[in-house]
Amino acid sequence: MDIVKLRELLEAELSSTDLISLDEEFYKEFDSLVKALELGAESSSDVEGRLYNAQLHIAGKIVREIIRIRLHKIVDLAIEGKPYALTEEEKKIFRILSAFINREGIPVEIEESIEEIHEEIESKSVPRDAYLIKIDLPKILDENMNEHGPFRAGDLVTLPKSIGEILKERDAADKITIKP
Repeated sequence: MDIVKLRELLEAELSSTDLISLDEEFYKEFDSLVKALELGAESSSDVEGRLYNAQLHIAGKIVREIIRIRLHKIVDLAIEGKPYALTEEEKKIFRILSAFINREGIPVEIEESIEEIHEEIESKSVPRDAYLIKIDLPKILDENMNEHGPFRAGDLVTLPKSIGEILKERDAADKITIKP
């Protein structure tokens, strides 16, 4: 998946009143694209890093628009009671909406799915800060065993606060405040 493919999907979704059939792995592929762009941004030179960040920004905007359009269509499908062309994640949303529309209690398996999604969101919402790396560093593992780096002196990177603070204490990085 790349930005061109995302744009094509957005155009197809915009031009149809029906849901466009997505690959079952669409959301996972998008997450992989985001990780690849983030890694590219963190490990590239200044100019290349900015290009990766620009691509990351564009990809995020396109996917948010795809999701917004698809959610509107999923609500319509839930009202009609006709699920089709849904990914596994969207089927969960469809079942929740259908239960709400039909005034049914939310089934236990959906409540469990909601809890799993909530926990996943919380685990991905680790606060990240920007740091200017002062020395060359090898790959670093965080408390969740996620790899960060390697980094070169002069790199500006986003890191979980726990790692950034340790690097700051050891005078290996400076915390940077970025204002929009």
